[in-house]
Amino acid sequence: MLIAIFAGLLGVGFLLVSVSMVLVWTPVFVVLNAIELKLVEEPELDRRLGSRYSEYKRRVPMFIPRAPRRP
Repeated sequence: MLIAIFAGLLGVGFLLVSVSMVLVWTPVFVVLNAIELKLVEEPELDRRLGSRYSEYKRRVPMFIPRAPRRP
């Protein structure tokens, strides 16, 4: 969901020809959201879901998916 918002912000910045939105505000928004995810949401999910969430975090990257492994 956040990646779609980031892409949308970049798209609006390009449509409006807004250099500040593309080069300043969208990256700031991305960084602030990543910090909020790490400091607020992940500890709460760890507390509520325990080892299941820890295993999920270990297997799934935060933003950019990995290429699938071949057997």
